[in-house]
Amino acid sequence: MANEENEVYLTKIQNLLPSHLLVQVPKLIPHFQKLEALVPLPKELPELLKKGIYFALLQSVVRLLNRETDPLLPEIVPEYKELIRTIIETYETLNPEIESNWLDECIQFGDKSAYHWEWKHFDSKELF
Repeated sequence: MANEENEVYLTKIQNLLPSHLLVQVPKLIPHFQKLEALVPLPKELPELLKKGIYFALLQSVVRLLNRETDPLLPEIVPEYKELIRTIIETYETLNPEIESNWLDECIQFGDKSAYHWEWKHFDSKELF
């Protein structure tokens, strides 16, 4: 049931997505079904916060896939929990308005996070 809800939610928010994420939605749905099973989202979130989390997760998965890194690697999965926790804390601190750049900032945070995870788990080991 949760997997169907995610697919429906991704479909529901896709008209809000920037074009670079929108074109990825069909490819992302299977990843999100697996991700939801591994990293359940808290229930009863404010709608803007939920969108922000999804936007950040979408962008991080897209970035990892573009860099040919499996977004469901055991090293990466715990990072999503931290990403979600950070977004929730930031949302509670900022209490952003719908008209704000909150969703754009969440996308950028997801993108930067994916780069950081890849460096932390893979590239940094190659340097040392």
